[in-house]
Amino acid sequence: MIFAGIMIDSLKIDRLEKRWAARFLFLLVFAISVCSDLWPLGDPDLSRIYKFAEEYSSVSAAVAAISSSDAIVLPVITNENMIYFLFVLGIMFVLILISILYARLYVGEKSGQKPGQSVFAYIRRLPVLIIFFALIMIPSMILFSLFPVLLLFVIPALFFSPILITLEKANPINAIIQSYRLTNGIKLPISWDIILLFLLYQISGGLYLIFLPANSSAGVFLNGFCTAFFILAFGRMVGIFYDRVRIHPVVKTPGPIH
Repeated sequence: MIFAGIMIDSLKIDRLEKRWAARFLFLLVFAISVCSDLWPLGDPDLSRIYKFAEEYSSVSAAVAAISSSDAIVLPVITNENMIYFLFVLGIMFVLILISILYARLYVGEKSGQKPGQSVFAYIRRLPVLIIFFALIMIPSMILFSLFPVLLLFVIPALFFSPILITLEKANPINAIIQSYRLTNGIKLPISWDIILLFLLYQISGGLYLIFLPANSSAGVFLNGFCTAFFILAFGRMVGIFYDRVRIHPVVKTPGPIH
């Protein structure tokens, strides 16, 4: 099978021609993760929101509360909580961009480009990439809140869009359309590998939390290591799939975007 072994290869994050590039990105993600955990902006205390979610987690509990004489007491979300939410979203967005940069370095290497060429091409296309994420962010958040399972179909369809934007200079709309076409027949392998990678990340995090508190210094550093590893592994996975479909295709794919 042409897509066999991608999961294992994705974990070999140090295997770029210029290993210093992979190591630099690893240290960058590690530093961002550790610093954001140690010195977050806003108020990370979300205990009131968690308590509210637990009390009304089921439909029956919510219906019972509405039908009873007792009013549902909404949690108080402070301005500091909102700042923290925005801070977390910002950090996630930056990590996604770094993951795409790794993918761009990988496909650039497979296309015969030097790391400097890939980085400068990525920077030049960064505004378009940001526009792409602005277009899909709100619909994706709504979809995730209403029908989380559908993201397993949406994410594979958009899987190649960032690479098409940064490598083939596609505009956001064309990148979405072309990515959907390129992933015809391989959306299931993409979904499967994404799920496996996410489960590995969760399991690795759960293992050290058995022995260490999440807010301890050792816990924060281990979380930073796992986050850096799996952010780059995801970027490598995108690059490997794109290489096997587009750069060194084993199956026939649609032509380039004009």
